[in-house]
Amino acid sequence: MIENTPVNPNSWVGKIACQYVHSNLRLDTTQVKTSVNSYVYALFERGSAQIKFDNHVITAKEGDFLIFPPHIHPVPISVSPDYEAICLIVSSSFIYDSPVVRNVCQTATFSLLSDSDPIIPLPEDFRQNIRETFQMMMRHIKNTHQHTLEALQSLFGLLLADVLAVIDTLSDRNTVNPHSYHHFIEFNKLLRKNFREHHEITFYADQLNISPRYLSMVCKQISHVTVATYINRHLMLEACWLLKTTDYSIQTISEILHFADQASFSKFFKRLRGCNPLQYRRGNET
Repeated sequence: MIENTPVNPNSWVGKIACQYVHSNLRLDTTQVKTSVNSYVYALFERGSAQIKFDNHVITAKEGDFLIFPPHIHPVPISVSPDYEAICLIVSSSFIYDSPVVRNVCQTATFSLLSDSDPIIPLPEDFRQNIRETFQMMMRHIKNTHQHTLEALQSLFGLLLADVLAVIDTLSDRNTVNPHSYHHFIEFNKLLRKNFREHHEITFYADQLNISPRYLSMVCKQISHVTVATYINRHLMLEACWLLKTTDYSIQTISEILHFADQASFSKFFKRLRGCNPLQYRRGNET
């Protein structure tokens, strides 16, 4: 008989942080133990900031919402004197604790994020919803109780629901052929179920009864992200999850993710992450 393990009500500590930042108060990443493996969400309330990540530099301003997944590390390089934002850092482990949230998080993140421009201009109603959710998170983090974990999980789920609503209204849906948009949504559903086993665009195009070229065009037109990028992001997050939450060997993980061999998996991982799988597991990222 398997006994249920009690949930530690403080298990959220070190996994989620929400805070105001401004020109004289930078983001405190020490509140999250594994900030390098975390999602970062930011709502810009006033002013502007230049942010560098990978080989890109972007400028975010009032009303912008930014999402950075774990494999992208944003660094502010300059801010205006009136700069003010609300930032949320959520570690991957907080998300991995709930498989349902993990799947929604991937959809809500990947469907909006462009490799070179992760900025989402928000209409005021969405901006207000996200602001209120962030403020409730901050209150629950400050005034903890026995059910803070459940409250923060629910609030994070609410945030993701609002992000998915943004997808429906801001992803060029009104300017894209409804048939194409349907294929885009169905591709995302197929990808979540099949990314471990199928890494090729031809599989998803065949399942949708469309050509690979058409699927590529639809993804680029709606999300500004390639099919290969979608697939690679899912594989990378799943690889990170397996490396951090299981004791599977690198060989076993490469088999789970259907790479030709361990060497192919390690090469893929290092190209996207900048370190090999063993370095990542040991926390020795460069």
